[in-house]
Amino acid sequence: MDAEPEISLPRLAAFLRQHTHDVRNGLNALDLETSFLQELVTDDEGRACLARLRQQVRGLAGQLRATAALFQDPQPCRAPLAARELLLIWREQHAALPEPPAVEWVDESGAAQVNVDAEMMAAVFRELLANARAFHDGLPARATVRPEGGEVVCELREPKAKPVDTAGWGRQIFATTKRGGYGVGLWAAHRLIAANGATITHRQQDGALHTRIALPALL
Repeated sequence: MDAEPEISLPRLAAFLRQHTHDVRNGLNALDLETSFLQELVTDDEGRACLARLRQQVRGLAGQLRATAALFQDPQPCRAPLAARELLLIWREQHAALPEPPAVEWVDESGAAQVNVDAEMMAAVFRELLANARAFHDGLPARATVRPEGGEVVCELREPKAKPVDTAGWGRQIFATTKRGGYGVGLWAAHRLIAANGATITHRQQDGALHTRIALPALL
């Protein structure tokens, strides 16, 4: 039996970029056709149906674009940011999430500052919250931002009824236990964190899953 082929990440990213481009061209053509149909259909029910169809087509195109972007090398645009702003960004991502998990927000940031790409941090927070929603055990999580030594720590504590095996989290791609998941989101989040000069760890302790992001503090 032949060995499984090894595919480098740049080659995979190039394939996804081209494939996404080709499929989105088709979706854009469908969007244009439905736009023409809206000019011909006169009844309200038919026009509403076409509007929903256009929304679905555009949503699929957006999903393709977002998925392909996960495999591109992160290129952060870092800028000074107050640590308290990190908590606000985190809370904004929570508010935008459908059926968000219950979270207790703890601001211990003080006057600390970091140098990060705010959009990338928002994507990381969104991924953590989406996973917390998918695997919650019914108890509220706790999100904390605080200075610790020469770092600013963003920590998410999720109570767990059973121990969680965190081995390989963020390092193994396409490995997931989430129904409908692809095993890419947490891996991509780790890449975004590393691109910002920070670290992220996951550990089980005291009946809870602790996800800890440590960012160098600005002096």
